[in-house]
Amino acid sequence: MNSSGQQDLAESFERVYQAACRMLWAQGRPTWRADRRTKRWPDDRCTAFQELEAVLRSVDSASSQPGELSDPARHVIARRAPGGVDRPLTFDEALRDWEERLAADPGYLVERKEDGFTDAFMGPGLCVVIPHSRQLKTLSVLRELYRRLAPGRPAVVIGPEAAELSGLAHEAADALREPLGVEVPAPHPGEAPWISQDSRPVREVPDLAARFEELRHAAWRAAESVPSVEELMAAGDLSVARSVAEAAVELRNLLTGRPAVVWQEKHESIDPAHHMVSGSVPGSTGGQPTSFAQEASSWRKQFALVPVPWTPQTYRRPPAPEMGDRDVVLSATRALVFAELLDEYAARLYPGRRSGVIHYSAYDFSHSLIWGFGRELKDISI
Repeated sequence: MNSSGQQDLAESFERVYQAACRMLWAQGRPTWRADRRTKRWPDDRCTAFQELEAVLRSVDSASSQPGELSDPARHVIARRAPGGVDRPLTFDEALRDWEERLAADPGYLVERKEDGFTDAFMGPGLCVVIPHSRQLKTLSVLRELYRRLAPGRPAVVIGPEAAELSGLAHEAADALREPLGVEVPAPHPGEAPWISQDSRPVREVPDLAARFEELRHAAWRAAESVPSVEELMAAGDLSVARSVAEAAVELRNLLTGRPAVVWQEKHESIDPAHHMVSGSVPGSTGGQPTSFAQEASSWRKQFALVPVPWTPQTYRRPPAPEMGDRDVVLSATRALVFAELLDEYAARLYPGRRSGVIHYSAYDFSHSLIWGFGRELKDISI
């Protein structure tokens, strides 16, 4: 095959990879992995999706190596792997690390006797107290990372106007660390020397022609198993997301040589290089995208209205929602995990940051940002 034919093959491989990733990610939680006793999908569709997922995961699935640069399309980039070995932290490894730390969290409440009664108190240095509105604002990074780390998302280079928002996110991370005695200001994570300036294309796999046939076969079988939007509506079937049915149509079009939309933003007007990808300006018509500058302005205004996060210097009773208290309390462990997620956001929105097509290995990590960390970091309980 000549160089032109090889390039065409590589581009076709990448487009099918993206469209297949989009279809699986659009379902939200992976229904096809559910326990067969409780799942709502037929066996043939579950099997087809599982087989496609295995093919997507196998594309460039090598583990990270010591000294290797962190690739924004394959790795968490604000941190390196724990354990003292200088190597990238894969999405799966980062997810396990954060989940294990949260599971081992001792909390922040200490039982003490006061006025003859035993009660639970917030311990000094064991937690960070955050104004409710500030916490809601900063939690928006999880929704944005969820979409920016969607498997199959196209390559992007972040525009210069993201500088202020990236800086504010890092400042918010330091504001969580400072009450706990962690040295601040920490270096901006976007300037870390271990972040690669380029991503390795997913199409750079050995035996490309054979891998492409494997991918085409698995993608077709999975897409063919998905009912149309009309069929879902007629049957009242809510087990398949409408976005999956729409993505399956585009994937079938692509595989049969017809015009196809490989990727689709939440609103057509969104440009990921210059806009937030998680939504539009509230109250706007036609889905007007939120620019990085608009989002930064919203953060600045909100931060100016409320105190910075703090930790009690003495034992204090926790906020009482039934009495109107709206402060959010995060244990020291949860506050530090949240700071690391804020830094990941800051690093990915750093001006000039380049990322290739997001690898399928980001699937579990991206969904955990919403279904896992989102719940863990907004609850005032331990």
